[in-house]
Amino acid sequence: MTSLLSPADIAELEAFEDEDGGYFYKMAAWLDNFVQEGIAAGRFTEAEAKADLQIALWYAYANNNANDYDLYYLTTQWMPDSEVNAQGCATWYYRYSVALMYCGRLEDAQRYAEEGAKTEPDYPWVWLQVAKLRSHFGDKAGALAAAERGLELVPGDYEFTVLRQEIEDEATLEQMEYHCIKPGDDQRLQDGLDINADKKLQTISCINVNEAGLRGFRMLFKLKELETNSPYCSFHYPIQRHNIKLLFYMNEAGLSKIRLDWLKQQKELLDNSNLLSQTAADGSVAMLQAVLFSLDYQVILVYWNPDTDEEFMLPLAEAVAEAVTRRKPCL
Repeated sequence: MTSLLSPADIAELEAFEDEDGGYFYKMAAWLDNFVQEGIAAGRFTEAEAKADLQIALWYAYANNNANDYDLYYLTTQWMPDSEVNAQGCATWYYRYSVALMYCGRLEDAQRYAEEGAKTEPDYPWVWLQVAKLRSHFGDKAGALAAAERGLELVPGDYEFTVLRQEIEDEATLEQMEYHCIKPGDDQRLQDGLDINADKKLQTISCINVNEAGLRGFRMLFKLKELETNSPYCSFHYPIQRHNIKLLFYMNEAGLSKIRLDWLKQQKELLDNSNLLSQTAADGSVAMLQAVLFSLDYQVILVYWNPDTDEEFMLPLAEAVAEAVTRRKPCL
């Protein structure tokens, strides 16, 4: 099947790769630009771009390797339109399954991994997904069989060897994902020497819901309604009789892993600090509209100034410091 990507285009995409991995954000940006320019120039439609198998494969490859929840989510939104052209291509099923898994859609992830193994059983890496997800859902014998199948295809492979032992040890899915492909890189990660370890853990936290953590979150904020997984979580929270939107840049699984002691501290700051307004140098007053929470524990306040119709953001710690300064008596 022909692709909208020419051999020269594919060569450009391959140039973003290197021995240590690649420039995956740049690769994803190149693809976005290629699609947008092609649509604007009338060379193809958005529907044609989304149905293109090669574009889908590169898009998923770039986004998945960036190790970012938001980009995994974008992969899950892009891939379905090309499924009709993916028969016989286990790579497509593997990459879609990985993205689904990192977005907490574990049943869907297993279904696509199993289908990928059927459509192209000699593609080794889809068996990684099959093994991990079978283990997660309690099929230890099936998981070990999948790992052995992978080792038949790539004898002695490091990933499959480690995975087989973790299945035997009944490791969690999150533990199975806390690895690097290359043995040396993985050893540095396990030794706590990888500078990207925190980000990796944050992304992994979006895989599986911690039910106890989620119950604790709901109890802390006395929640009745919570919008989840679209791709983020949000609700409106009353602060001094004003309904403020609290937006968490993560899915329900990620939300359930945020430390409750830390959340309690942030809630107390919002409840007890004079943060509902910020006065500008010209005397105009901006009102708090939303509070944004990130997986890396950053908290940003969003204000809107009705006089200028402008919006600005302020880190919570900075806003609290300013509020304390405003309350400090003159001597």
